[in-house]
Amino acid sequence: MKRILFPLLLLFSYEVTAQISIQGYAGTKESEVLGIYDKDFKSKWNYFASGTISYRYESKKLNAEVYQNLNYYISQNWGISAGGYISNEDIMPSAGFAFIKEKGDFGINLFPALTYSFDSEEMGFGLYTLMEYTPKINEHFNLYSMLIMESDFSFKQHQGSGQIIRLGLETRKKLQFGLGSTISQTGNNFETEADFGIFIGKKF
Repeated sequence: MKRILFPLLLLFSYEVTAQISIQGYAGTKESEVLGIYDKDFKSKWNYFASGTISYRYESKKLNAEVYQNLNYYISQNWGISAGGYISNEDIMPSAGFAFIKEKGDFGINLFPALTYSFDSEEMGFGLYTLMEYTPKINEHFNLYSMLIMESDFSFKQHQGSGQIIRLGLETRKKLQFGLGSTISQTGNNFETEADFGIFIGKKF
C-alpha cells in the first residue's frame, strides 16, 4: 500500500493548471474514489495519471492502483509514451504510444503499450482508454458520459480487463452525477463480474 500512497498524493496535490477530475462511486459490491489528472506542458510533453481507491464490502478489503505515463507528441495527436501501473499486487512498467485528442464535446486518451509484470515476470501488451462525451442539453446541463477500458495480456494469455462506465448529467460548473458501473474480466475464459451504483464527481 505504501508504494501506492505517494503517487496518489502526488496526483491529488498538483496546483498547476491542468484538467483534474475526482469522482466518488457507491455500488452494490464496492465503493470507489477515482481521480484523473491530464496536463499539457508548453512544450510537446503531456502527463496523464489515473488513480483509484476502492473498498470491497464483502471482503472488507481496500485496494489502490495508479496508472500514469509521460507522453511526448510527435504529431498533433500522436506521441510516444512511457510509464507504468502500480497496484497492491503488481508493478508493471510500460512503453508504447499515445493518442490524445479533444474536439468539441468529445475527448479520448488512448495508450497502447508493451508491459512487463514483476509479479508474473512476463512481458505483455496493455491498453488503457479513456473517453468522455458531454454534449449540451440546455443552458443548465450537459449529458455526461465516460468510459474507461483497461486490458492486460501476457504473450500467452489474457491477464485481466476492466471497464468503468458513467452516465448522467453535468452542470455548467462541471459537477457530475448519475449512474455508474464497474466491470471486470479475468483469465482466458474472461470470467466477468459486474457492479452497479451511483456516482458524483467534479472536474476542475
